[in-house]
Parts: sequence; C-alpha cells; structure tokens
Amino acid sequence: MKEEYIREFRRVLRIFDQELFIQNHASCCNGISLPQCLTLLEIERCREISVSNLASRLSLDKSTVSRTIDGLVSIKLVKRVTPRENRRLALIHLTNSGRQVCAEINYTNHHYVKQILKDFSGEEQELFLSLFRKLAGNMTAYRIQDQEPEGKVPEE
Repeated sequence: MKEEYIREFRRVLRIFDQELFIQNHASCCNGISLPQCLTLLEIERCREISVSNLASRLSLDKSTVSRTIDGLVSIKLVKRVTPRENRRLALIHLTNSGRQVCAEINYTNHHYVKQILKDFSGEEQELFLSLFRKLAGNMTAYRIQDQEPEGKVPEE
C-alpha cells in the first residue's frame, strides 16, 4: 500500500472521527454524558445484560461500566434486577425514561445519517455499508489480536 494513500486515509479518518465525536455529543440529550449515552444504546440493543457482559461489549473495564451504570441508576434511566435463581448476578434493564432517552438519541442520529447520505445513490449506500462493515470488522479483529503495526519489530 502506498504511503501517500495511507496518509490521505488517516487524514480523512481524523476528519470522520472529529465529526462523529461532535455528532455523538450533540445527540446525547437530557444532560447525560457520551459514555452514558453509548451504554444506554447498548443496553437497549441487548434488552437485558450483566455488567460484565456490558463491559465486554463496550471494551471497557468492569469498574468503569459499574460507575456508569450507578450514574444511570441514580437518574432512573436504568435499573438493576437480581434474578431469583442467581442472587450474585445483577441484570441491567432500561426504565421507561431510559427507553424514551434512547428513542430521542436514535431519532437524532437517524436524521443525521439520512442527511449525510442523502446524495449517495441506493447502490452507493449499499456498497458503502458493505465496505464500512468490513473496515469495522478489520479494526475490531486487529484490536483483539493485539498485533504489532506492520513493519515494527517486536521488542524482545
């Protein structure tokens, strides 16, 4: 891969990252933080989840997720439920207020995506989504494999 291509890709990716960061902060409503927002959306997606599984899905340590959940419980957006069959396990659920906040976040982000992709044809949208899925998958696989960057010799 040419160095020029890599530099340009990284430049565009930085712009993308900055714009996504701005949009993510703009879509978080009701005074919740971005980590709380992302946590709510993951709980919504799973419907019911343990703190350990949530930490794994968000690629965060359990203590960080627990603190985030504590904050969301205190503002009544999520609740902890302890199943009768396993008193050591706490499952996290959205409250009605939490579902409403997620609906507002989803509405804002849905509108944003419609606007930024409005000049893409249907075929371009499908191709973009396919390539973007592949890119995201490759990024996740690279992070999980804990590989050294290409060309760097591992220290002994």
